[in-house]
Formats: sequence, C-alpha cells, structure tokens
Amino acid sequence: MGTVTLDDALRAKLNGLNEHLEVRTPDGTLVGHFVPDEAYRRLETAWAKAEFGRQDDADAARGVVRKWDGTNGRTTADAIAYLEEQGRKGAGGR
Repeated sequence: MGTVTLDDALRAKLNGLNEHLEVRTPDGTLVGHFVPDEAYRRLETAWAKAEFGRQDDADAARGVVRKWDGTNGRTTADAIAYLEEQGRKGAGGR
C-alpha cells in the first residue's frame, strides 16, 4: 500500500478528512474513495465479522466444529507438540 503525505493545500481540498469523500478526475471519472481511519476500521471489522460468520455457517453445514468443547481439537500444548514433531519429521529426523 502506498502512502501520501498531506500538505495544507491538499488537506484543505479533502474537506477536513473527517468524512467519506469520492476522488474524481477533472472529467468526473471516479478514481476511488477516501474513508477516514475510524470509519475504515469499522468497515473492516464489519466485513471480517460477516466473512467469518459465512465461513462458520459453511463449516457447520459440513459438520466442522470450531468451538472448543473439551472433546474436539487439541489443547495449545498438544498443538505445539504436534507442530514440533512435524518440524522434526520435515527436517529429516524421525
């Protein structure tokens, strides 16, 4: 991702940088959108929750359980031990 450093003139053109703003060429072609950081983070969080919710629904339909109930999955210690063992196997040690 690129970065633009704002000078006072550009900041003034961007209406104070506190609300959604369309960025257009002189002929009116839409180039993109400026969204203030707080609003961007809210949008990003809402999108992530929706995506994970859809994934959880799809997984549940296939019988995949993601919530730890004490009988499924591995504990953190077991997972670390498993990964260390896989690393040893991958490194040639059996």
